[in-house]
Amino acid sequence: MTGTPAFEQLRAIAWPLPPGAHSAPRWTGDGFIVDGRPVPVLQNRVGDTGWNDDLAALVEAEVSAERPIGIASRRYAIESLARYGAIRPDGIIMEIGCASGYLLGELRRRSAEVGLIGCDYALQPLLGLAERLRGIPLLQLDLGQSSLPGRMCDAVVMQNVLEHIEDDAVALREVARLLRPNGLLVLEVPAGPQFYDSFDRLVGHFRRYRMRELTAKVRDAGFEILDRSHLGFLAYPAFWLLKRYGKLRGGDQGPDYVLRTLRAGRAGPLQRTVAQLESALRPYLPMPIGIRCLLTARVK
Repeated sequence: MTGTPAFEQLRAIAWPLPPGAHSAPRWTGDGFIVDGRPVPVLQNRVGDTGWNDDLAALVEAEVSAERPIGIASRRYAIESLARYGAIRPDGIIMEIGCASGYLLGELRRRSAEVGLIGCDYALQPLLGLAERLRGIPLLQLDLGQSSLPGRMCDAVVMQNVLEHIEDDAVALREVARLLRPNGLLVLEVPAGPQFYDSFDRLVGHFRRYRMRELTAKVRDAGFEILDRSHLGFLAYPAFWLLKRYGKLRGGDQGPDYVLRTLRAGRAGPLQRTVAQLESALRPYLPMPIGIRCLLTARVK
């Protein structure tokens, strides 16, 4: 994408100075140059949150690109970005929580000209991603103490990130600051506060959301709601039974419970069929409940 409008915009961004650096970072198209040396990931200061490299590695080891709910999640994000005009040659799309790189890779295959930025709190997954997916600026980012310049991108995608941030209102206001006028936010979070359990605690979730609560918080941060739905509508009965069974067993469960929960969503013929059917029905069928809340909004 060297020489494209998006590349020129990426090169012109005033990237934040990493800890200990003396000269402003420069994006080359294949990485950053900091103090005269190449850097694959632009590191930044991060606070103490509910996420870390160990948790990221645990989830990364168990979650594959073929996971049906992940495929459906990425499909919703890409369709929303396309519907509201964010995938274009002069567009800059930032994914916050990009560790796996699956969404970034699909966006790159859809358009080689759109500008992409990948951000994550955990550093180690970013370093691995830098080796697998070249030509995309990758940054370590804590939305609670971001030093990124304002109005730097046209769209932000956050899938299963906001629940890891203690002060989600601050995070949403920071996303609004990063977006250009009429910029797009595509958001996904776990649904159902009543389902919050040891799995959520062990993977660093501060909360699960009701759609009404999520919508109010997004509006308070300065956004107009464009679209909202749920993911996992057809799988909701099975999910409810699984969570109900866990509560009946009582007590906190350890890392083995996390692994079993993650593995329950592995690809299989039934899971794939249900996820594909739900994605096909979503434009025509209201989905008032589900495993995750989906929301698309535009900054005012």
